[in-house]
Amino acid sequence: MTTIGQPINRIDGPLKVSGQANYAYEHWDVGHPLYGFIVGATIGKGRVAEIDPTRAEHSAGVRMVMTYRNAPAQGRPDPSIPSQYSRAYPVLNGADIHHYGEPVALVVATTYEQARAAASLVDVAYAVEPGRFDFAKGLDHTYAPKAVNAGMATDSAVGDFDGVFAGAAVKVDQIYTTPYQFS
Repeated sequence: MTTIGQPINRIDGPLKVSGQANYAYEHWDVGHPLYGFIVGATIGKGRVAEIDPTRAEHSAGVRMVMTYRNAPAQGRPDPSIPSQYSRAYPVLNGADIHHYGEPVALVVATTYEQARAAASLVDVAYAVEPGRFDFAKGLDHTYAPKAVNAGMATDSAVGDFDGVFAGAAVKVDQIYTTPYQFS
């Protein structure tokens, strides 16, 4: 007997649709949860010259404002771990800014809204340094690494694009550009 394609009853279905299911968020054995909001750098490269969390610390509901000055030690990423996504990613461990949006503070408060509002009150002054933002200007310094994330080859080729494209009955050959994005 196969269950693929057959309707099955979800054991948790009635509890969920009736609002009686317990979720992990609702187990407050150690107290009410707190919420955090990250303050991101507003420059692309440089240093935090001065950071003053005082106004944020005095906001309603704020429990703490963490910066590189009071963040716990986090160690360094271990380069022997092949996947960059499996490595530790230390933040708030120094004044250096490597990219726009890099965390410079974390505001922790009783509610998300309080944390977000207080984050706007963290005063940050920067010492801006020249960055490298134009890919075309950096072409002289480019290279292909031996491997990328998780030890995978830097280049891959599958199939015969040129041959198939040349013999295609319909061709669309267009260049599209999108604005820079970061996450």
